[in-house]
Amino acid sequence: MDFSETPEKALAAARHANEAMARHGVVPHPRNYALWYAYVLGAIPDLRRAIEAAIDAGHPFTEARCASLYARFLAEPEADTSWEAASESVRQSVLRAMECVGAAHRGASGYGRAIEAVSGRLDQAAEGEDLALVLTQAAEETRRFVDFNRSLEEDLAQSSREIEQVREHLAALRREGRADAVTGLASRRVFDIALKESVLLAEHDRLPLSVIIMDIDNFQSFLGNFGERVGDQVLRLIGRSITENVKGQDTVSRYADQTFAVILPDTREKQAERSAESIRTGIAARSVVNRRTRTTLGQVTLSLGIAEWRTGETPVELIRRAGEALHAAKAGGRNRAVTAP
Repeated sequence: MDFSETPEKALAAARHANEAMARHGVVPHPRNYALWYAYVLGAIPDLRRAIEAAIDAGHPFTEARCASLYARFLAEPEADTSWEAASESVRQSVLRAMECVGAAHRGASGYGRAIEAVSGRLDQAAEGEDLALVLTQAAEETRRFVDFNRSLEEDLAQSSREIEQVREHLAALRREGRADAVTGLASRRVFDIALKESVLLAEHDRLPLSVIIMDIDNFQSFLGNFGERVGDQVLRLIGRSITENVKGQDTVSRYADQTFAVILPDTREKQAERSAESIRTGIAARSVVNRRTRTTLGQVTLSLGIAEWRTGETPVELIRRAGEALHAAKAGGRNRAVTAP
């Protein structure tokens, strides 16, 4: 964007940008300032429409939403690290929340042991003075525990707010992180970030998570016969078919040249298998038609690999198992879905 306004116009835009950020509760750091400065200038019509649509819908302008808008409309593609920075913030938020839960468990266990010890001493107390001392110590332990719980409640409340930011960030990735020029699906980079965050949330919420990786069978031969323009048409067709067969919370990505991948939060292996089979049969039932000549070019099929996340498993390990299942589907004859053991 070219910031070539007159000094008067620039000062007015700066004032309006500050007022807009204050009105919508946006933290005025440099990235957000650049975003809202560009918005009030109106030099990027798509940015203006996106912000006004969010305002009309009543969506809050969280850090995740502002980061997404900045990455989409202002950041230089080769230098943009906003998603990675936001993802690291997300990781720290989830880790803090999990630490709060662990601290709560340790605090309750420590208090339980202290009260158990006091109870044992009460049974042995014979003199009034000894009894009063034991009761005073019990009251002190209780006061410390109450203070600890009050502090922990504040930490947990903050962590809960941060976890909501995680969910908002993932939603922003699904809605606005689409970067693949051919299919309009999420790029590989966005997929990797979304998978990292999905694994963290699955661990935090103790919910299932599955992934599907799928590859177009014999696609190089298809390209050799019909050319890249028809190949792009097939890629878009498959992208639409996958999106139609998954839920709104799922992240669909063009993972590589002829490979697609889907993240399915809160989804068990059996549910993922049903989704994979629905995608596979839906693609196999269609014929590819050359839009220019109206000639039927034949059938395209997919091989698919499915894996459900295991507790403690890293995103890399999860994708590796799904990839191995995909290779097994290819080796087994193609046009099939295989689940990782």
